[in-house]
Amino acid sequence: MLDTNAAAEPKTGGIEIKQPGYTLYLIIPDTCLECRCSYIPNEEGLMITREGLTAALQMNGVLEGIDQEAVDDFIINATAGRQQLGVLLASGTPPVDGIDGFFTLTNAPEPVVEEDEPEFGDMNMYNVVHFVNVLDGDEIGRITPATMGAPGRDLKGEAILQQPGTSLNYTIGKNIRVEENGLLLMATETGRFCQLKGEFSVEQEYVVKGNVGFNVGTIDFKGFVTVSGDVLDNFDVTATKGLTIRGNIGVCSIVSDGNISFCGMDGQEKGKIVCGGTLRAQFIHDTDIECAGDVIVDVEIHNCNIRTLGRVVVNKDTISGGSCIAQGGIESKKLGSASSRRTNLLVGVDYRDFEELKRLLTELTGLQQQIKEACSLEEITGLRLQAGALSDQIAAIRTKTVTAANAKINVRTRLYENVRMEFDGVTEIIQEQKDGPISIIENNSEGGLRFLSLSNLDVKAADLELAILREERNSSKAQEED
Repeated sequence: MLDTNAAAEPKTGGIEIKQPGYTLYLIIPDTCLECRCSYIPNEEGLMITREGLTAALQMNGVLEGIDQEAVDDFIINATAGRQQLGVLLASGTPPVDGIDGFFTLTNAPEPVVEEDEPEFGDMNMYNVVHFVNVLDGDEIGRITPATMGAPGRDLKGEAILQQPGTSLNYTIGKNIRVEENGLLLMATETGRFCQLKGEFSVEQEYVVKGNVGFNVGTIDFKGFVTVSGDVLDNFDVTATKGLTIRGNIGVCSIVSDGNISFCGMDGQEKGKIVCGGTLRAQFIHDTDIECAGDVIVDVEIHNCNIRTLGRVVVNKDTISGGSCIAQGGIESKKLGSASSRRTNLLVGVDYRDFEELKRLLTELTGLQQQIKEACSLEEITGLRLQAGALSDQIAAIRTKTVTAANAKINVRTRLYENVRMEFDGVTEIIQEQKDGPISIIENNSEGGLRFLSLSNLDVKAADLELAILREERNSSKAQEED
């Protein structure tokens, strides 16, 4: 076949072969991987023959890779007296270089958002850092070994050596095991997969040197997170194993299954903390808090909504405003505020049971109203059955005993007006300021509350009440004997 991409003029830079009836040019690059041929016929003399073309190719080292179909077309056109330019008659086999070894993540992270992206669209510009989180036992990724490639062969039949691929240079660090002859990486701990200076590892801690802001982005890390600076507004942080923030927290969501500690937080009534362990801080303002352990604050809690299965303790100042449900009791230097800001306290109950109880009571009230408005005996019977089932659930919650529960409030210096205290059924709103130190528990014998000398929060309200009742009985018995 004629090469339609050939040059418009004969390529005289090749090997020139002159005969009486024609001039032949063989163009063979230094790589010896192809041979192109140009044919210029003369008006006198014989045309080139197949034998003559074959001899010319062989004399110039073209021994392999000859395209016989192209040769046939070349001879036919030459016999017809046609000029031919740059026709490809022979091709060698180029070498195939090997592929470098590489590592492929099993679950690749989402694309990183660039801050200078011109079109924002629906992208969340707060999501900058994306961790490759892995769980214990997860497949992390695979090593693909380097390949050797394949040698080539030139027109002379000589081999052309290929460039082998370069092996991936790496070491296996902590919390990773290898399988399948070292090609499969598996996590042996929950954490963040890291590639640093050729080492693969699973790290259980992520340290932010500075603030969590646009340079870091929202953090979702299956491990421990330490932040040396602040967490700015709208940058949420989730750290499954624990979280330490040296600075303050803005309006955002903070979540951990472990302990959480920070300097201060002003959530502006939008901030949220979910803690699976103990929460420690200097101050907390305007924040919703759900905690499985104790909430321990050095200075103050202001206008927060706290629900905890542990205790709430404020060391230096006050709990004022908002609400606080603490199964393990409450202790503070002061409770309430000099401005009589309403502060709601509930102790000795599981907040989850408390919320479920409210839901069941609301549902029961609705059923009772439906019973009053029912028009048939069948309808009334069905509604009463539902109401009976709800009553059983309510009774089960109310009679539930929790070892960690402590319906007790300790005030070390001052209890202000308008503090509403609830002790699993007994509610009282403080009408006059009271000075401490005092412990407040429910009066099970006479109703209302008992205001006692301060005792450690480790001393259970139930034990105090039992001791008081025992003392009252002994005193009454002694009076009878006298």
